[in-house]
Amino acid sequence: MPLAVLTAWLTNTPVSMALLFSTLFAIPLSAWMWHSVQSSNLAMKWPTLQLVGWTTVLITVLAICAPLRLMTDGPTSGLVALLLWIIACAYGIVAAHRIHNKSLTIQSIKIKSSYRFVHISDVHAGSRSSAFVQKCVAQAMSHKPDAILITGDLLDSSAVNEKFLTPLSAPNCPLWMCLGNHERYVNLDQAIKAIENNKTTVLRNTTEKYKEINLIGIDDADEPQQVAKVLPDIGVNTQEFTVLLYHKPDGWQAACDNGIDLMLCGHTHAGQIWPFGLLVKKQFPQMVGHFVKDNQHLYVSPGAGTWGPILRFGTRCEMTVIDLKPATNE
Repeated sequence: MPLAVLTAWLTNTPVSMALLFSTLFAIPLSAWMWHSVQSSNLAMKWPTLQLVGWTTVLITVLAICAPLRLMTDGPTSGLVALLLWIIACAYGIVAAHRIHNKSLTIQSIKIKSSYRFVHISDVHAGSRSSAFVQKCVAQAMSHKPDAILITGDLLDSSAVNEKFLTPLSAPNCPLWMCLGNHERYVNLDQAIKAIENNKTTVLRNTTEKYKEINLIGIDDADEPQQVAKVLPDIGVNTQEFTVLLYHKPDGWQAACDNGIDLMLCGHTHAGQIWPFGLLVKKQFPQMVGHFVKDNQHLYVSPGAGTWGPILRFGTRCEMTVIDLKPATNE
């Protein structure tokens, strides 16, 4: 356990002794953590998830300080590691509360007017408070968008009800969203009702028209071919600009093959806490950012919120301000 290693460094005792002592608590602690994470009680779940995040950061800090441990005697390396851990966690908590604005401009001959959309993904209401939802909505509205587009994981707990999501009712522009995996993990019908009663349209394998723009939303599924399977049944008018909302960055080639101009995704959090991003990128090569192929675009958001630990380390929270503009040629 990382905490046992840090304790051994601070007390200048053998790491093996600290690990042996920690095993006395490992089984009951693990059982309690598992129970609390599975609970729908947010107050019970919160401290466990924060501990998981802080411990993950500690692993990185200990790896960085390991050479110092070999070169110094006494608790010096432990004190340095403790200080770095505190600084890193404090930075990560601040980073989890700051939502950066990412600007993206796309030109197309398929549109005659300019439009501004704000793309939000992975708010994770439940892991995050209703006040954080309000912050996301207020920041999105500060950009004066024509519409707000949400690519799933708006919530991640059955405790999130209609009142919790009240901030979604504030904007004077349309809100559309597709479902993410976390909406599927809770009471889906209840979640959709809470969302739609707050003036947000959930696009479930269907399309809607906004002026010149076609919007398509596809339900998240644990199936890499979900976009390829569903999109042909929905149909894409390739003469019009079409935006596809899909939670995971899977199926971009299928989207391109079917004539999608812009695909918006989230899910990955860019790893959220380094070095998890190294593992996430193996599953999703287009893990985060803007990708272009033959004037067709994919944007994968690192997410506006956080899941589990309210912590960002090596990544950042973000919302995307997308300006669509007419072009004379492509």
